[in-house]
Amino acid sequence: MDIGSLEEKKIHISNLDEFLASALLECQEKPIKLSIQKEGIEGYVSVNLLKSDEYMEEDGIDFELSPCECIDFDNMEISDFLYKPVYSSSAYEFFDFIFMFFSSIECLVDFTEDAWKIKILKTE
Repeated sequence: MDIGSLEEKKIHISNLDEFLASALLECQEKPIKLSIQKEGIEGYVSVNLLKSDEYMEEDGIDFELSPCECIDFDNMEISDFLYKPVYSSSAYEFFDFIFMFFSSIECLVDFTEDAWKIKILKTE
């Protein structure tokens, strides 16, 4: 996938895993850099692929093993998931959680062995 040829795509957030898998297969750069913005309350997001030469460090936190799946969201620290790699078996579940707090993000995404690796770089 040529970075310059990807125009903004509007997709349902539940299709994010498939969209990201396709983008990673077609893109020459790894990880891919994306801008994702919520579109209303119906579950749609706008996704833009951005040019990047950034990398992600190896260490990160596991979203499935994090306290957010065990405790009430009022006690969550969203900052635990920002600016460092987060591993998740479902990009959809992670981004659905992130969009409870933010309307727009910039992030790096890759897939390693059996998990999505996502690093949130910027939030709005």
